[in-house]
Amino acid sequence: MLEQIDHRGKHFTISDKDGVDDNARDRYQRAEMLERQAQREICELERAKAVAGSMGTNPDVEVLER
Repeated sequence: MLEQIDHRGKHFTISDKDGVDDNARDRYQRAEMLERQAQREICELERAKAVAGSMGTNPDVEVLER
C-alpha cells in the first residue's frame, strides 16, 4: 500500500490490488448489464419489425385510414 497526499493536502492510500474501487466496479457492472439489456431490446424490436413487415414510410397512418 502506498500513502499519498493530494493537491488539497488530503491523505489517501493506493492499494496493491487492482486499483479499482468497489463503486467503480459496481458502476461498470451496471453499465454492462444495461448494455446487454439494450442489445436484447434492439433484437426484440428487429424481430417484431420483421414479423410485422413493412407497410411504407408511416404504417400508423395507413392503419388509421382503413
